[in-house]
Amino acid sequence: MFEYVYPQFQSKRLLRAQMLEELRDYPLRYLRLAHEDCAQGVAAGCRVTWSGGELTVGRGIIYKEKQFYFLEEPYTLDCGALDRVRFLKVRLLPENRSPGQVKGVGEIVLEERPADDAFELELCRFRLQEGARLRDRHENFADFSTEYDTVDYTYAPWSGREDSTLNPLLLRQYAAELLRRPEQAPLDLAFAMAVLAQGGQVCARAVKEYIRGRTGRSPARGIRPMYEGLLGILSEGKGREDAGERERSVFLI
Repeated sequence: MFEYVYPQFQSKRLLRAQMLEELRDYPLRYLRLAHEDCAQGVAAGCRVTWSGGELTVGRGIIYKEKQFYFLEEPYTLDCGALDRVRFLKVRLLPENRSPGQVKGVGEIVLEERPADDAFELELCRFRLQEGARLRDRHENFADFSTEYDTVDYTYAPWSGREDSTLNPLLLRQYAAELLRRPEQAPLDLAFAMAVLAQGGQVCARAVKEYIRGRTGRSPARGIRPMYEGLLGILSEGKGREDAGERERSVFLI
């Protein structure tokens, strides 16, 4: 049966261990039930910014190995120019058990090695050149995959139903650019409105089905192929718009 239970604290009543356990377990129990069929990835926040040679990971939650790891305060680490691709990732350490406590830790590291899926989770990647600043704000959807001096989220998994999906930041940008077109196909309009209605949190299956519906091909497994599929749709539309402008210019002349 469905039920809810919460303790009542009253004067002159004994405080039982069970009452404290109910308070302790409720938030985590709720999160686990809500994410029961979700894949690994960032579950909230973890926005990456750069300033004055320092990289900062904002507050957030990651979900990996059926556990939630919380970053309650922004974390900052040194990040100078190296002109090689580096990977910002979370590395899970062995669980630490002590009397009265079980602790799981994910350390944030910046390395030249890609994330090992067995015990690491990528947050972003970038290539920062000497004398440049790392851009953490993107001009458009295509800018998310700029090779140099730009935070790249296009490989980083976001926790989604059944499979990891694209960061909502990317999907919101895609929807915004799609809706700025003079004309939208019905499928484009439906997908863009679904993205906006859900704050950008769209499952991988919906993204892949949309790409298949628009291109006739399903993207390969992984985060980056979904991004490339969406980028191809935007580029195709931009090409048609540019061609239309040229035709109108020739007609007016």
